[in-house]
Amino acid sequence: MTSSQLPSLPRALPSRSIVAVLIVCVGLMLTLVLSLTQGTVQMSYAELQQALWHQGSSINQTIIWDLRLPRIVAALMVGSALGLSGALLQGMLRNGLADPFILGISAGAGLVAVALFTLGLMQSWVPLAAWVGAIVTTSMVYLLARSSTGISVERLVLGGVAISSLFGAVQSTLLLLSEDGRIQAALNWLVGSLNGRGWNELTMVGPYLAIALVVGCSLAQVMNLLQLGDDLAVSLGVSLMRSRLLIGAIAALLAASAVSIAGLVGFVGLIVPHGARLLVGTDYRWVLPLSVLGGAWTLLLADWLSRLGAIELPVGIVTALLGAPVFIWLLYRRSHAS
Repeated sequence: MTSSQLPSLPRALPSRSIVAVLIVCVGLMLTLVLSLTQGTVQMSYAELQQALWHQGSSINQTIIWDLRLPRIVAALMVGSALGLSGALLQGMLRNGLADPFILGISAGAGLVAVALFTLGLMQSWVPLAAWVGAIVTTSMVYLLARSSTGISVERLVLGGVAISSLFGAVQSTLLLLSEDGRIQAALNWLVGSLNGRGWNELTMVGPYLAIALVVGCSLAQVMNLLQLGDDLAVSLGVSLMRSRLLIGAIAALLAASAVSIAGLVGFVGLIVPHGARLLVGTDYRWVLPLSVLGGAWTLLLADWLSRLGAIELPVGIVTALLGAPVFIWLLYRRSHAS
């Protein structure tokens, strides 16, 4: 096959992509200001500036630096990780229904966390234990997916479903056999929440998450080549096994880091990559960074909305309430487009 016969790699219109990125950045900044100034205690912009510079009311300084800022940073970290993880997995599997939990990430993290909660063990270790559980479970799924020709996408998905079902059953059993108070703590983690997140959790996970974000965004060219199909990608010099191992490992690390901070937050990794592709096309040089920004904005917006009512809702419930209708609309749009 000559170079003139090769299908062109996916491309996005630069001007359209730049406009999309700018819109998302503006929305992110506006939501950031709203999240800092609004809540149980309302602040003006002048009071916010004073508190950020450690001036003015000591109460406002405590609210900003000890409560709102770490929660906002947590939302940005978790959202960006889930958005990029979803984009990587959907591109690797060439399946728009893939999300960060398809590799059994939620099952492994959920089982370990529920075990610590329900058995009354050291709950301060839940973030680290959930992270380890997610990574170990993903490794198990990849071992099940290995074949003589490399990593099988079909076996990868089926292995994730099987492990998730098994661990979900054990998790439900632990919840049924535990005391009422411990059940509540476990459920709060399972539905996804940013309430009470402090700087300690963020500094523990932050370095790994930052490295994974940089490496994940650097995989754009490989992702574009994988969209051409396995045979053509191999002919262009792509190692399918090595590429899928690397993409899956980075996606798992991102999702596991997000889970260790906020618990199981759904729909962000499923919806955000769809929105990114609608805005900038299928060129992953734009899809991946826009998924990072879009995921951060989506979760920050959901967290702000969760704090507006008289009773604070877990952010995982808000993302489900926002994400499910959007996903139904996307399915409806795709069915009519085809």
